[in-house]
Amino acid sequence: MNSQIVKRTLGGSAIAATMLFCAPLAQADEMLSAGQKTEVESVIEEYLMKNPDVLLRAIQNVQAWQASEQAREQSASIASVWDALVADSTVPSIGPVDAPVTVIEFFDYHCGYCKSAFDGVMEIAKEHDGKVRTIFVEFPILREESADAARAALAAAKQGKYMEIHEAFMSNRGLLDEERINDLATSAGVDVAKMREDMKSPEINGMLAQYSAMARSVGISGTPAFLINGTMVSGADMDRVNSLVLSGLEDAS
Repeated sequence: MNSQIVKRTLGGSAIAATMLFCAPLAQADEMLSAGQKTEVESVIEEYLMKNPDVLLRAIQNVQAWQASEQAREQSASIASVWDALVADSTVPSIGPVDAPVTVIEFFDYHCGYCKSAFDGVMEIAKEHDGKVRTIFVEFPILREESADAARAALAAAKQGKYMEIHEAFMSNRGLLDEERINDLATSAGVDVAKMREDMKSPEINGMLAQYSAMARSVGISGTPAFLINGTMVSGADMDRVNSLVLSGLEDAS
């Protein structure tokens, strides 16, 4: 089979040639001899060298498909995490469970951006009282003291003092070491001895591990990160957060 025959057989179509060349190996072996396969490869290579735009379009199509698949997979992951957190009554939250809009925040107590977003997060809850539920998800990733602070907050939650200690930690402008955590917890009305005991519990460590796995599964690698009715916002973009909240309220009205 000379190259002219190959070209006529393929009708001058690079697509057909590619389909032939990319057929399963067993099928290709049945269709072409080694020499014929070499000639087909040569024809394809020659065509692509003369028409590089074809290869470029193919690459762009693959990239577009990959981006679409990644977006689809992330959307599915977000939906799964969203459903789990909304349904989990052990996750600290404020606002009615049946609120038309839910804001989920992943944060770290040593994150400056989280602290700058704190007032905005609380303002949303206050301004739309009864219409927005806010869920607070501990995601301590910046330092070991962040993990200690997260354990302390979850332990305080067992005493009904989560929001008191959460606000104290978010308002703190220094390192949350053991002494500082104890001082702030005392000021917030937390039984520090019980808090310290509960901080060691497998339950609280398990919660932190679960939250971390959830964050990673949806591609969250920094704080703060928000999920508003299933849409993710990375960073302290409170304008975007507020826009999604208002959009959700409008859709629900």
